[in-house]
Amino acid sequence: MRLMNYELNRISLKSAAEQLNVSVVSIHNWIKDGSLKTIDGCLTQECLDYFKRDFLNKNKLSSRANKQYKDIHNHNQLTEDIRVKINSELSGKEISDDYEASLSESYKNKEGIYYTPQYIVEDMMSDITDVEGKTFLDPCCGSGNFIIEAIKKGFAPENVYGFDTDENAVAITKKRIKELCGYESDNIFCEDFLSQQPTANSQQPTAFDCIFTNPPWGKKINKKDRVEYSYLFNSGNSNDTSSLFYFASLKMLKDDGILGFLLPDSFFNITSFEDARKSLLNHKIKRLIDYGKPFKGLMTKAMAFVATKDKSLKSKAERDRTHLMCPNLNNRISCEIYNVKKHLRSQGSFCDIPKHIMNFHIDERESEVIRKLFSKPHITLKDNATWALGVITGNNSKLCHKENRGGLVPIFRGKDIFKDRIAEPSLFINENLDDCRQVAEIDCYKAKEKIVYRFISNNIICCCDTEQRYILNSANLFILNDDFPLTHKQVADLLNSDIMNWLFRSIFNTHKILRSDLELLPIWHEYFESYENFSEESLREYLYL
Repeated sequence: MRLMNYELNRISLKSAAEQLNVSVVSIHNWIKDGSLKTIDGCLTQECLDYFKRDFLNKNKLSSRANKQYKDIHNHNQLTEDIRVKINSELSGKEISDDYEASLSESYKNKEGIYYTPQYIVEDMMSDITDVEGKTFLDPCCGSGNFIIEAIKKGFAPENVYGFDTDENAVAITKKRIKELCGYESDNIFCEDFLSQQPTANSQQPTAFDCIFTNPPWGKKINKKDRVEYSYLFNSGNSNDTSSLFYFASLKMLKDDGILGFLLPDSFFNITSFEDARKSLLNHKIKRLIDYGKPFKGLMTKAMAFVATKDKSLKSKAERDRTHLMCPNLNNRISCEIYNVKKHLRSQGSFCDIPKHIMNFHIDERESEVIRKLFSKPHITLKDNATWALGVITGNNSKLCHKENRGGLVPIFRGKDIFKDRIAEPSLFINENLDDCRQVAEIDCYKAKEKIVYRFISNNIICCCDTEQRYILNSANLFILNDDFPLTHKQVADLLNSDIMNWLFRSIFNTHKILRSDLELLPIWHEYFESYENFSEESLREYLYL
């Protein structure tokens, strides 16, 4: 009977990770080091509940996991409070502000809830005109900021629709609509837009003239639903909630309809969103806007696009929305940093950027330089190197020592790596890397030659290591294949160059040096056929800059 109960309560590593808002690797490592106990080798809900109660609340091992329990709210009580306020003299805007302030950070993070500031709503919709008889939709309406702005713009309230899974937010939106124009709307639905796509027999239109929204950022969806939505909306490999809402909204948008989305900056430059970017580039983009970091406590930037759905796409593109047709190469996009600067750039200039990254912070002249740099004969590191991560100890203070003694060897951090050297050792670790949580193949660290580079950095900072040094996970490494036409030192010189770093920043605009990004950079191997020794001046001369 005891074993049968364990089987009934057994949970997967993925389920445990979702409950704690950490990676599956973290769960596995906690089990490995004994922090997370199992019963007869099985992970059960009882094990996880004990871990949450008696371990995470007493330890700082994972700040991400601890954060889930630092701030909570009683959602049932909050719902009761909202019901009372809805029937009070308080305005809908006051209730909305109180409600948002009452939501815990962990809840907002879990649900991807970040209500759009009014100034962003107004700016995104600033060009909306000629709305008579047209329909408007916000598929993630929250407390109704886009909805209210649409009515102020002239959309008839009976032609304005909204969806949200939060009954409190829906109630607030309805109250705000009634306050604004006296209309008691039945068009604001407490439903999941992804699973409630309108049909010919439904209450709402099957297509809309205008869709503006701020979708949930990074909200977790179970695998079954994610696969189903991906198939339904033809989202390719872009399956984040932001992407799914984008593809679902595009499906519901009329030809020549206007689409506006507020999104995390990752949508515009991370690999997993590439298929969504390809789709967007098939349509006529009007604006790309960087709003900085408007959400308190959230380090992610908020960026937006406003685009018109292209009705002239070929049937193939309609069937496969992730296929890049580029029908609007000469369209001029307004690229903006809110209240700072703006410039125009051709839509076609984004089509040749690696991974179709929308690096709209740079201007037309700079994008032409990028095109020129990639047109020069080059090879890449993709499939031409062995890559490895630095050592993850799981507890640096315990396993890394400041004094050298028997059985210890030096280990180096990212900040110890410079373009021309590696700093003198200040940390030491057991040579066998005993008790470390994650270790690459020892042969990688002990390679005759390798390139080590900082992981957290705005610039590429790397160094050729010939002394078989160990590195911590704030640094990573790669080893060139034997048939690669350049030496490790030559590749390090190119990666460290001012030109390569300008190129890296101009394309990827990130604070992390990712393998997938390094693999896309052009390695101008023929340069060393003309110049024996590297210099910044000769590289500029070679590249005609």
